[in-house]
Amino acid sequence: MAKKTRKRNILNRTFIVVGILAVIINILGLIFFKLEFFDIFGILIWIFFLIFGGWMLLTREETPDWVAWIVLIIGTLGFITDSWIVIKTFIIGG
Repeated sequence: MAKKTRKRNILNRTFIVVGILAVIINILGLIFFKLEFFDIFGILIWIFFLIFGGWMLLTREETPDWVAWIVLIIGTLGFITDSWIVIKTFIIGG
């Protein structure tokens, strides 16, 4: 029982440290960059969601099809949204 408690404490500390670092990085990012800059990285994440959702549909793993469709839909909508923002901001210059 002591090992589980110790693992939980380490995980809690890890989450706290990662959370604090994320907040600091976000604050620094907001000071030095426009918010639209981070949509470029969002496109990469949404591409990952699209590939992962497609892989889930094409393979016969233990995941149900409805989960794969939800991941695929979320990936598609996020990709469209971030792509539009990047095109409008950086390519068209709006």
